Amino acid sequence: MFTQKALQAIEQSISEEGILASCKRKDNYARVWSRDSMMTGITGILIKNQSIIDGLEKSIKTLVKHQAENGQIPSNVDGEKASYGTLVGRTDATVWWIIGACEYILYTEDEDLKKALKEKINKAFSCLKTWEFNQRGLLYSPLGGNWADEYVTSGYVLYDNVIRYWAFKSAAKVYEDAHLQSLAETTKELIENNFRKNGIHAERYHETAYQKANKTPYLWASLNANGYDERFDLAGNALAVFLGLNLNLDAFTLFLEKLKLEFGHWMLPVFYPIIFPEDTDWNLLENNYSYQFKNQPYHFHNGGSWPIYLGWLCLGLKKRGYDKIPLEILNQYEKLLKEKGADFREYYSTDQLLPAGTEFLCFSACGYLLMKI
Repeated sequence: MFTQKALQAIEQSISEEGILASCKRKDNYARVWSRDSMMTGITGILIKNQSIIDGLEKSIKTLVKHQAENGQIPSNVDGEKASYGTLVGRTDATVWWIIGACEYILYTEDEDLKKALKEKINKAFSCLKTWEFNQRGLLYSPLGGNWADEYVTSGYVLYDNVIRYWAFKSAAKVYEDAHLQSLAETTKELIENNFRKNGIHAERYHETAYQKANKTPYLWASLNANGYDERFDLAGNALAVFLGLNLNLDAFTLFLEKLKLEFGHWMLPVFYPIIFPEDTDWNLLENNYSYQFKNQPYHFHNGGSWPIYLGWLCLGLKKRGYDKIPLEILNQYEKLLKEKGADFREYYSTDQLLPAGTEFLCFSACGYLLMKI
């Protein structure tokens, strides 16, 4: 029942320009967003849904039409108006576009598009290279520079670097490029050596901060000049698991079980721990928004539960042979859809499990479909 509703929500969001974030015309959701349309399109590939795959093709072409001179792909496009980010640029938009374009080409074997996009993809990679700033291999993102655009992570952010690894990996396959494959392997190694205590002797980005950081069963959220943000970033870790990064999954799944016990349910927070007004990082949250403040404790990026990233988590764990937690997350989400409305809201508050944010969000519909694969 919910599968059909999820597909319907996505199909109603497909326009002539591509896949909109939502069919609801609220704030800026009725636009072709790079990350939303690419993740939705990749979900379409995974479930072999031609309507969504066609929407992905439109999204790829719409976004690249507005590629900036430096190679940057817009965060979103509305008609002929492109936005590259309002308060700051969105690092992940360019990365997700490369991933979506390459996964589409790999699936369809579209040789014409492969040739047409080669220069554009190279230009996008060139832009990302300049965002390393120190030529050491990891991508640097400003505060608010990715999907969690009203949150506190910045610097060498786990999530952005994990998806850049995916971009290198996919592009290397498309173009049979040994250099891109080498960059993929280097990026993977950099992530594994800089975002967790692994007992391996390696050159670190910030040796002093690395020595002071605590050992955790997950990859740390970000690294900056002033040290590590050791928060749990569910999105970055979920994608890392899905892409096969080296992580002790027994310890990782035990951590997820403990989170479930703490919150009393399987709608796990997208960032943890929660930031409260008395905490030091609150000042990074309170003014960082465009329309209204959404990051109250347990809400939005500040501990809200996002089905899209729970979907990637489920898919990643199942891919690695861990089936128990994905089933429990799916059962929890289906229970909420049944009891609190199957309109695929943006996120759930993790204190009261209240559905919140925009309705019929492709992100959330995709999250459900990813859980079902």
